[in-house]
Amino acid sequence: MNKRELNLSGMFQTLEEFFKKNELSFNDKPVIVNVIADLKQRNQNISILNEAQSISTRADFVIKADDKKLLINNAIKVSDGLKVIAAMNKDTRLKIEADISRWELNRSRENEIVVQLKRLFTTALPFAAELMPLGITSEIIDSLDSDTSKLMKSSPAIKNIKVKTKQATAELNQLVLETNNLIRETLDPLMLLFKILDPTLYGEYRNARKIIHVNGGRNAKSDIPITPQ
Repeated sequence: MNKRELNLSGMFQTLEEFFKKNELSFNDKPVIVNVIADLKQRNQNISILNEAQSISTRADFVIKADDKKLLINNAIKVSDGLKVIAAMNKDTRLKIEADISRWELNRSRENEIVVQLKRLFTTALPFAAELMPLGITSEIIDSLDSDTSKLMKSSPAIKNIKVKTKQATAELNQLVLETNNLIRETLDPLMLLFKILDPTLYGEYRNARKIIHVNGGRNAKSDIPITPQ
């Protein structure tokens, strides 16, 4: 939530608590009872959306970056090992096919990395036994195939999370705005009845209705309009 949404939702919760505490005062006012029920449901939905839009992909990005770094390290090991074998056998073709640079991999797009590493995997397979004495295990070679596929699968998953959080953020913004309008345009006029019938209760409502500005939340790019009460 941004700061304004946080302040407004705090007021919504305080109002819900007020109505729960004084529910006997409204039992014979079905219109108000319906609005109270609507407010309660909206508060539940706001809580759900806030949780959904708060999901972070930071950990996923860190894990992906670590996986990519390890994969590139393995690729360089395999490349260097193949170059040693090529030099020993004076195999120019193998030297060219094994040539791969860390600089290029670090700056390549993911789909380009996959193509290069799978090509290196195919090149290395026939030399697995010769690479073993150089400390390059079959697991390292296999990672060029299996882990590149894993790397590609992580991107859509992260993207999907970001799409869902973005949608939840938009829905949350709209719901908070609509709930604020419900209170201002519907509930406030209905509660004027108690200004006459029960001034004390009405005063408690006005206190619950106040927007308390609290610290926290993110800054809003587009602020929700708040009408001073």
